[in-house]
Amino acid sequence: MLSLIVFLPAAAALALLAVPGRTPRGVFIWAWIGVSAADLALVAAAWAGYDPRGGFGWTEDVPWIPTAGVRYHVGVDGLSLPLIAMTAVLFLAVAAWSLRETRRVKSYVCLFLFLQTVSLGLFAALDLILFFLFFDLSIVGMYFVIAGWGTATGPAPRR
Repeated sequence: MLSLIVFLPAAAALALLAVPGRTPRGVFIWAWIGVSAADLALVAAAWAGYDPRGGFGWTEDVPWIPTAGVRYHVGVDGLSLPLIAMTAVLFLAVAAWSLRETRRVKSYVCLFLFLQTVSLGLFAALDLILFFLFFDLSIVGMYFVIAGWGTATGPAPRR
């Protein structure tokens, strides 16, 4: 279930990349809102099924790069589960706020869905290499968001 929570936004981003760019911008943003709401519902279900007395919950541990001892190991505990919930709430709020966005909406939505995936993965990672991978990918994603949409829309202040 945790992998579904983490990778659902990335799957949606890949699906939206196949949609033609001339599609009305509302399609992209409403798809993002729907995916974020579904992700939040999955997080709520995971929280409802989490047993705080059992240590890590919803763990998945699969060999990834066995020669280096790297594993795809994710799970939640009493600290990471609220952070994942907060991330899901914040990305849903950002998606709703983005209804106002008019510039390159397809790229904007896909980048934010990518950021949602790496942010959720960051808080769910139990393997250090996996944590660093998600962390570094979040920096790359934020670079492109800031480079593409980080400028002020109004005139620069006078000095």
